[in-house]
Amino acid sequence: MMANPLVTPSAEQFEAGVSAITTTDNRWLRCDIKSIALLANVLLRQLAVEAGAAEAILFRDGHLTEGAASNIFVAKHGVILAPPRDHLLLPGITYDAVIELARAHDVPLEVRTISEAEVRSADELWLTSSTKEVLPITQLDGKAVGSGRAGPLARRMLALYQSLKQT
Repeated sequence: MMANPLVTPSAEQFEAGVSAITTTDNRWLRCDIKSIALLANVLLRQLAVEAGAAEAILFRDGHLTEGAASNIFVAKHGVILAPPRDHLLLPGITYDAVIELARAHDVPLEVRTISEAEVRSADELWLTSSTKEVLPITQLDGKAVGSGRAGPLARRMLALYQSLKQT
């Protein structure tokens, strides 16, 4: 066991965002089970590290599953897209919070299967996790996502998330 301080990403890091790479999701078919069998996730995350990226975004059969160590959200035309909670995704606390916040604050949201093409043409991408909170992905496979900066939906969701943390 180890413990480290939980450090919220800085405003500068949020605005600049992080880079991510894409790769095939080669994990077992019960990703919804939280276990200590995370070797595949560690190896996928290492691919990102070796590429100088913060995360690896995973696709299985042409559809988004999640990140190697985070959940992934897509924004397109003012709508947040989230992959469904099924056996290919380990839902996180922050994933659940973002879904609940979007619904509670009338932010357009679709929870559904998301194609790789939708991810690659997204206006915004963000990763969520307990340690990264809501963090924009502004570079995907070396190409800018949207404007290449944090987008309006990411800003709104981060503000709602920070407000939730204070309650």
